[in-house]
Amino acid sequence: MSNVDVSRVDENKPEKAKAEHQPDVSHERFGMREIVIPIGGSELRFNPLTSIFAIILLWGLSIWCMVDPAGSRTSLLEYRRQVSDLFTWFYVGTNPAFMVRSDELLPVGKRFFILWVAYRFGDIRLGKKDETPEFDDVTYFAMLFSAGIGVGLFFYGVAEPLWHRESNWFAESGYHSQDEIDMFAMNLTVFHWGITGWSQYLVVAICAGLASFRFDLPLTLRSCFFPLLGDYSWGWLGDIIDGYTIVTTVAGVCTSLGLGAFQIAAGLKRVNAIDTDISSDDETNVNDLASVSNTCLKLDLVWVRFGETRRPLYEYLQTLLTHNSPLIPGRTAGSEGRATDGHSAATWFMDSWTIFYIGWWVSWAAFVGLFVARISKGRTIRSIIVFSYLCPLIYTIIWFGVFGGVGFRQARQAAELQELGTSLYNNSEYYQSSASEFCYDVPQVAEIGYVSPDNVTKTFSNTLMGVTPVCRFNSADDQTAWFNVLNSFTYPNDFEHGFGGFLTWVSIISISIYFVTSSDSGSLIVDHLASNGFEEAHWLQRVFWAFTEGACATALLVSGGEDALKGLQAASILSGLPFTLFLIFMCQTIVSMCNLAEENEANGTDITMEEDYKRGRKFHTPVFGGIFNIFENLFSFGRVHKKRAHIAGVSAYDVTGFFVAIFCPFIPLYSILNKAHPKRGQAMGNKIQTLIYAIFYYLFIGLFASVSKSGGFLAFGWTSMLTCGMILSAARATVRGQRNLAGNIVADFIVATFLWPQVFVQLEKELNESPYTSESEEGEEQSNSFDNLEKHSA
Repeated sequence: MSNVDVSRVDENKPEKAKAEHQPDVSHERFGMREIVIPIGGSELRFNPLTSIFAIILLWGLSIWCMVDPAGSRTSLLEYRRQVSDLFTWFYVGTNPAFMVRSDELLPVGKRFFILWVAYRFGDIRLGKKDETPEFDDVTYFAMLFSAGIGVGLFFYGVAEPLWHRESNWFAESGYHSQDEIDMFAMNLTVFHWGITGWSQYLVVAICAGLASFRFDLPLTLRSCFFPLLGDYSWGWLGDIIDGYTIVTTVAGVCTSLGLGAFQIAAGLKRVNAIDTDISSDDETNVNDLASVSNTCLKLDLVWVRFGETRRPLYEYLQTLLTHNSPLIPGRTAGSEGRATDGHSAATWFMDSWTIFYIGWWVSWAAFVGLFVARISKGRTIRSIIVFSYLCPLIYTIIWFGVFGGVGFRQARQAAELQELGTSLYNNSEYYQSSASEFCYDVPQVAEIGYVSPDNVTKTFSNTLMGVTPVCRFNSADDQTAWFNVLNSFTYPNDFEHGFGGFLTWVSIISISIYFVTSSDSGSLIVDHLASNGFEEAHWLQRVFWAFTEGACATALLVSGGEDALKGLQAASILSGLPFTLFLIFMCQTIVSMCNLAEENEANGTDITMEEDYKRGRKFHTPVFGGIFNIFENLFSFGRVHKKRAHIAGVSAYDVTGFFVAIFCPFIPLYSILNKAHPKRGQAMGNKIQTLIYAIFYYLFIGLFASVSKSGGFLAFGWTSMLTCGMILSAARATVRGQRNLAGNIVADFIVATFLWPQVFVQLEKELNESPYTSESEEGEEQSNSFDNLEKHSA
């Protein structure tokens, strides 16, 4: 098999034949890397670099976990600990629900990015101006909700609120009542499941939907970066973006598959279908599965809701009223200034809950976001945000208010039965159920009077006849909490055979359908990304990616051993960290695309994304170009498509300047400062800045390379590196201002700090060029230069 650019091979085919291959978008016009293999009257069509990149990472992880479970478990958990220790601030602080635009400081009322987008650009459609939605509101919500939440509602529906009755800073404070603790536990649960999660989905959905349906780009992640990368989106950079998106998506789906497997196994064990321990299609199909699973889900919800009325009503009313209270719990390790009064949160709490959830939501962002984008064609941004924010939030509050509220009531009643047994029979376990040491049979009488151990006369009241047994929370077996609640419904008076078994089977069926939906939709999106957004890929490709998902999930479960959930959580947290950077950049591209859409509507024009990118004033050499263009030649095996030729040229200075900037950065810096500040009176300042940069540069290199890895040395190393970034970013901002180039100080600082060799090359070349040349002219010049280079090499 050879690396083939299908756009080069298909170049002489009639336009009609091209259209038959892709009804929505002509991928040939972008010149993306593709391999096409005819098979059985159809064809396999995929991007080789994107696919190989994802396959190496995913199957490498799977094989490692299978071959060395203990070693991989230790390493994954250690990586997870480091991410939690070093990047908790990054995960929480960059959540798109709380992110401000990078190009301006917004007023307080606009600090929530997604809500600001709904207000500012809410009337813009994911499609042409007068396009109508493909799905009605009811169908749209069913598909949206099924893809966005699913299995987790069952796994955590009862367990999470019960978990949060302990271990967090509020529960451990020592002075809150049980009512206050329960209310905060419910509020914290909804915080994890509300707008915190759906923000990531919306960033991808809006960005990809605008790029594809408004501006006719392929429905892939790489299209979201076109306002920033230009034609590099169709080259090796775009391939890597889609490849890593596949990895992140599979990691998120694996977590859900693992949770689903736990919950299904726990349910089957409850109905005695198994006797083992739990330790160790297309849109139409998805729509049908979503409808069935939602029906089963709502059957459980309605049954429990009307079975126990007052407590759920109280819980979700209180949660709705207090959802906006401060929720993010603090966390400090034992040696990092932890409170000495014994009332702090457990050190593992933030890592195991909030950071895991954000990582899990982020890893699902591409999968759900692209799916939401696809079903949102023709809808306005405001409509999408309302459906994705408000409806799931209300549903989540109702769901956890019902099931979590019932879990609270039963846990409280179990504790009351312990006290009753102690008072009447001097045995706290007198009412203990034979089925479990954590469950208690409820006396089927209206009232029992007793004197508590502290000599207080009390009355045990039972107003819910037939609801028995009730259970305390067992954190070591939390997946059974859901089925403990369902199993308690033994109406009307037959306490051996009630409705618990029926409700358990309803849940198992519903979880199984969500399980299949997640796997099917996940493989659909992954295959979509691997084939450059092509919508009619061969079924064998989806089978392969579904098999890859299963292999990864199995490998992570094997690696996790007795605590397999930690292995699944580690996959989400680790893969979600780099993808969070993608989300940050996509926030900026959403604003760019919305501004262009508004301009087109206001002026009656039809400016494309390509035209808009070319008319912008940018550096002649982007930081991702220059020497990095070698990768375009490398991954094309020297046969670069003519449409990507202008992003494949590498000059001698691109190479020499890069390495000079690595070993002797003071040389290009002094040259840049003298050209940017040529006045005689500024010469001394240029020399001082160069000297300071040189000192801190070699200092941070030496400290990072030193044998000592103590916190003090590393902190000083980071300080030195950031100082260098500030000096170089100031020089870049000066050049931008002199040449009137697009950009902002935040981007200047980031690239100057982490891509400083490229920034030096970029600034030197910019100052040696004429003040400004349009990209169209520059592209022709670069293409001619590349052709001359090819001729010279030949």
